[in-house]
Amino acid sequence: MKSLCSFFLLLAGIVGCSYDKQSVQTGPLHKLNLELVDSILVDELEVLVIDDFHEEKKQYLMRGTKSRKPYLIAEDGKVLHVYDVLHEGPDGLGSNGAFGYGFLDNDHWVAQGLFNGYHVYNMKGEKTRLLPPIHIDIFAMSMYSHRTFFKGFTKGDSRILIGQEQNLFNPEDIERDERQTASYYEKVKTVFSYELEGENLQLLETYPENWVPRKEGRFVGQSQPIVAYHRAKDEMAVLPAKGNQLFVYDYSGENPELKHEVALQHRYRPEDVPEEIPGESNYQSYPGFTDLRYVGERLLVEFKTRIPIDIMTQLRSGSEQYYDTPEFKAAMDAYVKPYYMIVEEGKQIGVLDGLPVPGALDFGDEKGFIYVNDNLEPQVEREYNIFYKLKFKGLE
Repeated sequence: MKSLCSFFLLLAGIVGCSYDKQSVQTGPLHKLNLELVDSILVDELEVLVIDDFHEEKKQYLMRGTKSRKPYLIAEDGKVLHVYDVLHEGPDGLGSNGAFGYGFLDNDHWVAQGLFNGYHVYNMKGEKTRLLPPIHIDIFAMSMYSHRTFFKGFTKGDSRILIGQEQNLFNPEDIERDERQTASYYEKVKTVFSYELEGENLQLLETYPENWVPRKEGRFVGQSQPIVAYHRAKDEMAVLPAKGNQLFVYDYSGENPELKHEVALQHRYRPEDVPEEIPGESNYQSYPGFTDLRYVGERLLVEFKTRIPIDIMTQLRSGSEQYYDTPEFKAAMDAYVKPYYMIVEEGKQIGVLDGLPVPGALDFGDEKGFIYVNDNLEPQVEREYNIFYKLKFKGLE
């Protein structure tokens, strides 16, 4: 009997070791799946996107894609408030609207004006404060349907905005012969922390020292990183748009401290980043990162494959307005696909090959849900908005 027990213990050990070994070998590229758990229907004609979610109040801040109006939406999709702030009055932020909106605390939300700073509102839509713009001037502008550039949160008695602003430096301040060299990454800082009460602006490391192109002294373009912040964990993630590295910081103290440097991998991502050579075509088929979201305590990293450069060359040679041609649309449908890598506790634990429902990644909340927006180009025209709510299948 003793020998038989020993045999089973040995067998259990072998099986356990085999399982652990298999997990290590297949973890980063292990295919994960999402499952649909709910959908949110908002009875509003204008196309909406989700800018933020208040975990305690169970309320969303949404933005109209055409009007840029802010909407306060209940968790069940009920419209609680459509804020009248797109005007030049005392409570207005200007007729142009905002880049995006975000909750600040339990009683306030913030609008990032297109040109005129950060506007702080109470939940009635009354402006309580206007923060001066942090940008030096408008040298470049990027606008996204599903991404905002900041996150508001409280830390102790301080209310803080954290994010990325590409106009935090003047290109003329960098010597012309250094603007397209690796020294650019040492001088430019566009990730920021903005403390509201004292209007204290802190510029944070934007291209980390261990980011391979900077470390190797190679220039791979001026693309700005993507920043995500987890309110409950006081954790910040910075994702350079090129390369295969994600940097995660503990931001519970005064300054962010590097916590994890994550090596990312996917079968459709090349190991090396091509150098950008001045004077050559600015189109590359390199699949840069396009989004970064906290989903619960995990991070979801998105990139999209691109149209091969030889096909793009043919399209461009055929028409100056190639982007309006049926051939370009067909190439977009055939080649441009979203893929995802999932990171947990400083390690990549798997990949997602697309989304199981129609639409685009719109939001991820700190409870672990992913929201897919099927409103911009729905297969069937409708007079309401629908958001699919998904979670990882088989992961707690």
